[in-house]
Amino acid sequence: MHPREALRAVGHDLAAELRRNRPKDQLAASGEVQAWHRTSGRLAEGRVSDISVQWGQATAARYVTRETFLHRSVSGFDPSVARTAAGGGGTAPDGSRAAGAGLHDPGPGRAPAWTEPGAALTALRELEQAARDFDPTVAQVVIDFELAEQDLCLVDSEGLVHDETRLLSYLTVRVIARKGGRVATGFYTPGVSGPLSGIDMRAAGAEVARRAVTGLAARPAPVGRMPVVVAGGRGMVLLHEACCHPLEGDEVLRGSVYAGRMGETIASPLVTLRDDPTVPGAVGSYAYDDEGVRATPTTLIEDGVLTGWLTDQESAARLGLAPSGNGRCTTALQPPQPRMTNTCLAAGTSTVDEIIASTEYGIYAEHVGGGEVIESTGEFTFRVTNGHLIENGRVTDPVEETTITGTGTQVLRDIDAVADDSTVGAAKCGKFGQWVTVGVVGPTLRVGSLLVGGTNR
Repeated sequence: MHPREALRAVGHDLAAELRRNRPKDQLAASGEVQAWHRTSGRLAEGRVSDISVQWGQATAARYVTRETFLHRSVSGFDPSVARTAAGGGGTAPDGSRAAGAGLHDPGPGRAPAWTEPGAALTALRELEQAARDFDPTVAQVVIDFELAEQDLCLVDSEGLVHDETRLLSYLTVRVIARKGGRVATGFYTPGVSGPLSGIDMRAAGAEVARRAVTGLAARPAPVGRMPVVVAGGRGMVLLHEACCHPLEGDEVLRGSVYAGRMGETIASPLVTLRDDPTVPGAVGSYAYDDEGVRATPTTLIEDGVLTGWLTDQESAARLGLAPSGNGRCTTALQPPQPRMTNTCLAAGTSTVDEIIASTEYGIYAEHVGGGEVIESTGEFTFRVTNGHLIENGRVTDPVEETTITGTGTQVLRDIDAVADDSTVGAAKCGKFGQWVTVGVVGPTLRVGSLLVGGTNR
């Protein structure tokens, strides 16, 4: 039997087991049969290192009852997990293997055809060469890559079975430029929900090299409160991390800053924010979430007014809502959580040039990197790894790496300009030990006041 046929057969058996073993007080149920393959590694100085090839299979059954959430998962294909889940069983220790039929071992180091090592390395070397060709000051190019494929058979709460194959190509590119005694770094994280050919390698190499070479002329960033113009795409990490996590259903149930505020104005009227798992090619896109709920866009904020939350089956049941299709897990071995997919800010009516021209003094943040968020208060600090000064309405000198600090609620209120452009970016997001890729889609925007450098404490 073909591996996908075996997976689907187990999925139908799992659907029957879920119906047969449903608890009396069930509010929702879901099942997942999954096979995955992941290849990751690093290309630096023309050499490949840190290669990791992982493959696995898992079956999971979940029930939401009035009192609790029941989850059981095992490595392998085994629909009997529905019986142990209904009996209150927990997740089997990682590495355990069910004696299910249809197991498919791809063999050590064997990847799906679309991630064959030779073709992937040829593409990555094209990116590396494009970065080196950009300018003679480019001294080092480091590319961390992740290529993954998931085959899934998902059982929804009605017992219907849905098939899906998800592909992911995600790169973290770092370029170091040197001139005289100066050193500068450029960062870029291109990614697609598809094969590696979906990334324009030469364009990506030139872009990250441009950021590094530009940084050789950087001067120290100013310190103090000032307007910050945030570039579209990866700059949208600011909204994703600082503003959107409190809109996830489990956070709302824990009493986030937006709990009980549905219908209230929480943001500038310029802000219309959606979570959209249907954006073509974006790294957070899928057809169904990991609980078999069809993917649909969710409007979170419309013209500044809170209109929606992101839910999985459990948080939706507790909040009295229909699931929004945001139940996500790293693999079927972990329970789903309400997670963002592609954070999308609607474009405005200003041009980027108009926003810059109306900014007397401030910072233009081209790449917003890692940082920290205190979930209980919404306070955040993020790194601006590629930024410029804005002086007298013009983008001038690049600035050295700095930070921006504020609170998510303040950022939403203080957005005073949104451009008519839009860019798709990619990032990774961690929550309670589970990492997923997320898209960040949106235009250039301006926050009227953020602390640049320094600290709120």
